[in-house]
Amino acid sequence: MVRRIPQSPVGANAEAAVPESGVGGGEFAPGSILGGKYRVERRLGEGGLGVVVEAMHLQLEQPVALKYLQPHAAGRPDLVERFVREARMAARIKSEHAVKVQDVDAAPSGVPYMVMEMLEGRDLEQIVAEAPLPVPTAIDYVLQVCEALAEAHAAGIVHRDLKPANLFLASRPGSTSVVKVLDFGISKDRTAEVRMTRVDERVGTPVFMSPEQLRASADVDARSDIWSLGVVLFELVTGKVPFDAPNLPELCTAILTQAPVPLSAVHADAPPELDEILARCLQKDRAERYQNVAELAQDLAQIENAEAPSRVMRIARVLTEAGEEVAPPTSFPSIDAPEHAAASPGLPPQPPASPPAPIPLSLFPAVADVVEDRVVGVFFDVAGARVDEMQFLSIDEAVDYASSLGPEVVRCDLYDEFADVRGRLRATYVRENGSGWVALPAP
Repeated sequence: MVRRIPQSPVGANAEAAVPESGVGGGEFAPGSILGGKYRVERRLGEGGLGVVVEAMHLQLEQPVALKYLQPHAAGRPDLVERFVREARMAARIKSEHAVKVQDVDAAPSGVPYMVMEMLEGRDLEQIVAEAPLPVPTAIDYVLQVCEALAEAHAAGIVHRDLKPANLFLASRPGSTSVVKVLDFGISKDRTAEVRMTRVDERVGTPVFMSPEQLRASADVDARSDIWSLGVVLFELVTGKVPFDAPNLPELCTAILTQAPVPLSAVHADAPPELDEILARCLQKDRAERYQNVAELAQDLAQIENAEAPSRVMRIARVLTEAGEEVAPPTSFPSIDAPEHAAASPGLPPQPPASPPAPIPLSLFPAVADVVEDRVVGVFFDVAGARVDEMQFLSIDEAVDYASSLGPEVVRCDLYDEFADVRGRLRATYVRENGSGWVALPAP
């Protein structure tokens, strides 16, 4: 959606594949000015209903991605409403792992457009087409997606079209990257009183759709996204999908009636725990799946725990504050059982080795209490207004998060916290031009 692909054979071909007719009339042609402040620079991509162009914000002198409806779609009130609803939903999600919508307006002809942050990088569909990802990398990417979905689900928003093409690996300063969830265009707002889709309308990409989506269920909920995440993770680590067929009717039949291909059948070296996790995501009865992304995240964290504990804590906190119940993590025997030393011939059996110390895996209170170095970061803009507040496991993690925020955030106050009681101000960091975040003298 909001892609600026580096000039490469893949990027060049992708852009050349978009016909010139995709830029709808003179209003969105290069050089056109929209809303008195956005100058269209070039086309980035085109879908069935929308076109994305790169534009320049004339006052801020910053590039943005501008998405508008194709002229044939702009004449349909239902599609216009869906387009505006996408912008409204995306704007409600503040996570750094969801693409930021900055503005929405309409051209003089009435064609609506939305303005989004410009991202540099590639989507996961492009990346996995080159080669499957290592399991730790794939899990890290999915945990980042879970952060965005936790906020969306807490707000009553179900994405309904999760797939590698809608997950964008965006570059950040300092040679780091972040996964962003794109395209909330067919999302469902479960809090809305008016439905924008018909009961019999199937929305999504079939190979990633849950059984209830294929049946056009009127009550698709967050557990449908969990199914889709299972398919996504399966593809990221194998390059294949758990349900495949030569045509759409057979694919639908497989999803509705057949068991998924086990991960172990196509990736013999994958952890057996991941096989169990994927099998649970892909239960046809949604009551047998993970009931929310926090439960999925805390099980994935048992396999890949580099940054996972802090991610899981954020995910679970968002959902528990929204009233969700988060079940304890699954006890995997192969992880929980101590390793036994091999007995040498002629020697008595050796006692079992001590198991490694457990790491905190979730954010419900029993686990949060064991975290000793928790800090709370409070973030402020240039006017001194508080724009965000978040809990972290360390100062370094808080500063890393601050570095991912936009230039409007200029100060971060870090406080000690124990058992949900805020303590002393530990440190203050400010953003300095060209120097990143620097610590002020201790108070």
